[in-house]
Amino acid sequence: MPFLHDAVHNPRKLFLRKALFQIHLWSGIFLSVYVIVIALTGSILVFENELTRTTLPAHLSAYDPAHLASIPTVMDTFARAYPTAHVTDLYTPWPTIPAYTLDAVTSTGSHFTLIADPVTAALHPRPRTWVQWIHDLHVLLLLSPAYGEQVNAIGAAILLLLCITGIFLWWQGIARWSRALTLSLRSNWRRINFDLHHAIGFWTLFIVIWWSLSGVYFGFYRPIVAAVNALSPLSGMASPSMPSTTPTGPHRASLQSILDAAQQASPQGRLFSISDPSLLGTSAYAQMDLRDPADFSHRDIIAISTVDARVLTDWHYGANHSVGDWFLWSMHPLHFGTLWGLPIKILWFLLGLSLAVLTATGLVMYWNRYLRRKIKEFA
Repeated sequence: MPFLHDAVHNPRKLFLRKALFQIHLWSGIFLSVYVIVIALTGSILVFENELTRTTLPAHLSAYDPAHLASIPTVMDTFARAYPTAHVTDLYTPWPTIPAYTLDAVTSTGSHFTLIADPVTAALHPRPRTWVQWIHDLHVLLLLSPAYGEQVNAIGAAILLLLCITGIFLWWQGIARWSRALTLSLRSNWRRINFDLHHAIGFWTLFIVIWWSLSGVYFGFYRPIVAAVNALSPLSGMASPSMPSTTPTGPHRASLQSILDAAQQASPQGRLFSISDPSLLGTSAYAQMDLRDPADFSHRDIIAISTVDARVLTDWHYGANHSVGDWFLWSMHPLHFGTLWGLPIKILWFLLGLSLAVLTATGLVMYWNRYLRRKIKEFA
């Protein structure tokens, strides 16, 4: 068949390939700035925790797990300093970020962050840092949380389209396929740029597809979970249903009793964070790390009643049983590359940079083939 012969030996003759080329070209141009920004900020955020440590206040006490200020002590210090505000989330110290972090809200709805000394519980205001700005640029594109992730997910979907069309465009025919795997520095710079684009596209294809899929997942979490659950019923990655809780007057359990309940529900876990430690709502969530501190891949997420310190739900996040569980669980670790030590972090950092280079070489190809000639025609 002529179609199959051309597809194998000379795909450039096919109208389908020409159509896919136009989709790839214009999608790439439209998305170029976005991809470069996402790639560079993502590379930086591989080391987000280490960089965050450099922004902590000076003269904090040395981190010593045996002499940490208790969480109730930290909350009492906060209540005295900010009597009209409340804490929405409290994060405990760990070696990489050796201080308590408190996300708080004033009575007028203004959000602010504090750092608490790990030993004395002394509070330090924490202004917005450049690391947080990079984080918000990567995750929300500096938009509001209400729709920033959704806009990012649309960009990720177009990036996925670029990957799919790029697979077909990479194939140059059976006689030349191996040429698209390597880079020869003996050619002229235009050919080097062309080969670099093809080689990077091939060797980073899997991870870029995964970054695209996970980007869509982060922005449209519920429909993606529903679709995966329909194909492979979720077990470990299915969040438990919260039983109804009704406040019984002004009585609240003590914060320490809630922390004790979390530890009893996850005896092997280490508290990473607790939501609503001011106990204004009917339930608080404790995140208990089962492996290394801040390793979110295996964590017990425990909902506890603030009325009587009763455990409402205990979600063993990372206890995967089905293919759907493994697929959804892999979204975070393969997107961020932060769970397997420094070598993988360095690799993910370089892969992020390579995505920016891939985009830049595509723009140079467009300049060489089309834009430069058009400018000469009008000159």
